[in-house]
Amino acid sequence: MYIFWFLLFTLAVIYGQGRMFKRLALRKLSYSRKFRQHTCFAGDEIELVEQLENRKSLPVPWLRVESQLPAQLQFRQGENIEVSSGSLYQNHRSFFSLGSYKRLTRTHSIKALKRGCYRLNSVTMTGGDLLGVFLNHTQFQLNDELVVYPRPADVPFHLLPSRSMQGEYTVKRFIVPDPFVVAGSREYQPGDSMKQINWKASARTGGLQVHQYDYTAERNILILLNVEDSESMWRSVSNEPLIERGIEWAAGIANAAIVEGMAAGFAANMPIESGLDSARIESSRGHEHMLLLLEVMAMLQLSRTVAFKQLLEHEASLGYSDRDIVILSAYWNDSLELASERLRAGGNSVTVWEIPSAKSDPEHAEASVKAREGMSA
Repeated sequence: MYIFWFLLFTLAVIYGQGRMFKRLALRKLSYSRKFRQHTCFAGDEIELVEQLENRKSLPVPWLRVESQLPAQLQFRQGENIEVSSGSLYQNHRSFFSLGSYKRLTRTHSIKALKRGCYRLNSVTMTGGDLLGVFLNHTQFQLNDELVVYPRPADVPFHLLPSRSMQGEYTVKRFIVPDPFVVAGSREYQPGDSMKQINWKASARTGGLQVHQYDYTAERNILILLNVEDSESMWRSVSNEPLIERGIEWAAGIANAAIVEGMAAGFAANMPIESGLDSARIESSRGHEHMLLLLEVMAMLQLSRTVAFKQLLEHEASLGYSDRDIVILSAYWNDSLELASERLRAGGNSVTVWEIPSAKSDPEHAEASVKAREGMSA
C-alpha cells in the first residue's frame, strides 16, 4: 500500500514539475547572437557571441539552441556545442543551464572558409523539465550578417600596363596643374605665390621668374572579369575554384592599383546577390572605394548574366578613353580579341591575363600572364 502511494506521489511530483517548467521555463528569456565583427577576409578567424539571460526567479535546468548556418563558416569544436555539417549547411546546437536572474555569454571561434555574405536569421530554443519529458519550443529572430571579402591575390603588379604604373601622364588639354611636373619657367604675374618663384631662372634672366607647371590627367585601371570557365559554358560554372581564383586576382589587381594611388574600377558578367544585371563599379581611388570593390566581389554569384563578348562590346559602347583595361579570363579566342580591339580603338590599352589555376605557383602564373600579353599586344 505504501509503495502505491509513494509511486502516486512521485508521479504527481514529476507531472507537476513537468507542467511548471514546460509553461514557465522559456518565459522572460532573452537571446542574442552576433558576429564580433561584420567584415573579414576569406581564411580569417572571427568570433560569434551568444548571450542568454534569464530574467525570472525560476532557474532553467537546461536549454538547447539550434540553428542552421552555411557550411562555409567552420566552427571550432568545444564543450556544450554540437555541429553536424553537410556540403552546403550545418546544424549548430548549443546547450545552456541558467540560474535565476543570470546572464550567460558564450563565444565561439569561426573560420570563414569562403567569400560571401552570411546572415543570421533565426534560432529555435527548446526547454523543459528536469527529466526532459515535458518540452516547449520558441523561436528568436536574429538580424546580423557577416561579409567575407575575397582575399586579394599576390598578383605580378610589375606586369600591369606601364602607363598605369606611372600613375599619370602629361596631356595638352587643361585639366589641373600638377606641382610635381615642372615644364619650365615664365615671367611672374600678379597673384602668383612666392613659393612658385624659380630663383635660378630669375638670376639668369634678370627678371622675376616662376615655375611653369604642366597639366596632367589621372590614370585608372578597369578590371573586366569573365565568369565563363570555358568557351562552351552556357550559364552554370563547372570549375568554381578557377572562377573564385579569378575573383581573388581581380581583388589583388584593384588593391595593388589603389595602394599606388591609382583609380580602379571593376565589371564582370556576373550578378551580385539578389540582382540580375552584370556587376559594375566605376573607377575611383582611396580606401573607402577599395572596401566597396571588395564588398561587391564578396557578393558575386557564380552565374552568367551575358556572354563576355557582349560585356566587352557594351564597355566599348560607353565611349570612354585613356583607361588601362585588364581582362581576366579562363580562355581567349578571335571573337573576344575582335571585341577588345574596339576598346583599343577608343584610346584604351587592353591587357589580357589568363586566370591561373588555384594550384599554380607564382612563377607559373607570371608566365601565363606574359603569354597572354603577347597574344593581345
